[in-house]
Amino acid sequence: MRAKRVVLLSNRSLLSAGVRRLLQGVDSLELSIVAAEDPEASPKLRELAPEVIILDSDDPSLGEGIITHLLGQHPKARVIALKLDRKGIEVYMMHRCVETDLFGLLEAIRGRRHPRNKVQPLKGPI
Repeated sequence: MRAKRVVLLSNRSLLSAGVRRLLQGVDSLELSIVAAEDPEASPKLRELAPEVIILDSDDPSLGEGIITHLLGQHPKARVIALKLDRKGIEVYMMHRCVETDLFGLLEAIRGRRHPRNKVQPLKGPI
């Protein structure tokens, strides 16, 4: 089975290191991390041709409309907005906000429409 190409778009090194550590042992994933503020971010994303783009929803430098922009530039990619806090992992995908855990994040990356755990309507812009 071919590894799924996943890109984390984040400017926060601590979050990037945490996501890398969480996903490094998953055989079916090929994770790349791109700093959103890097002037070469857009060409890097095109070169990597990700199937899944995870973005840091708490990173104010990404700005509003980032999901729409990413979908326009990478129409075949699944875009997942990620928020980590003390309660766990919050994943935004397909107009739903899901409070989940690492396994729910993996389900979202693999394309499962409704990752496990509680599904809530979106609370504010991502």
